[in-house]
Amino acid sequence: MPSRPPVNLEGMESSEAEALILAGAGTVWDIITDAGNYPVWDSGVSEVSGVISAGGRIRVRTRDGGKRTFRLLVHQVPGRLVTWSGGLPLGLLKVVRTFTVSDHTGFTHLAVRETASGPLRSLVRKTLPGAEPALNGYVAAVKFRAELLSFHLEGAIFSGGTSTAAPDATTKPMQRTGTTR
Repeated sequence: MPSRPPVNLEGMESSEAEALILAGAGTVWDIITDAGNYPVWDSGVSEVSGVISAGGRIRVRTRDGGKRTFRLLVHQVPGRLVTWSGGLPLGLLKVVRTFTVSDHTGFTHLAVRETASGPLRSLVRKTLPGAEPALNGYVAAVKFRAELLSFHLEGAIFSGGTSTAAPDATTKPMQRTGTTR
């Protein structure tokens, strides 16, 4: 699905990207809430520290953001919605990224929306890389990883063949079985 163009609501700017993913909602949810593996699959993130859980705080460093670290507050409705929010004091800038996961028979819909509000929102949008390409890249990376993991898990190429949890890509090597598809 194509991304939606940036929208300038009264006092707010917003961009969104979405995709239909051929994987279960649980797989997609596990990917977007696994802070330790973000650098493995998302080309825009070099580090996430902290735990992505309700009321948690995380620090995100992007590859194109230099040494700058974004400190974000996490809210979530487990399995369905997670938000990361941060900004500057005095309401000068507030940025919220909302991830929505919707389970459908045979596939999952993922929508990621980023909104910026406050007097400095236009200045920040001009000095930082565009949100739209970053959101498109993020959604494409989640889609690729989820479909890859689902294909491999359903194809039983990981040892054991019965696990419903995605393996940790950084510690468990793939093992092929004698069957091919």
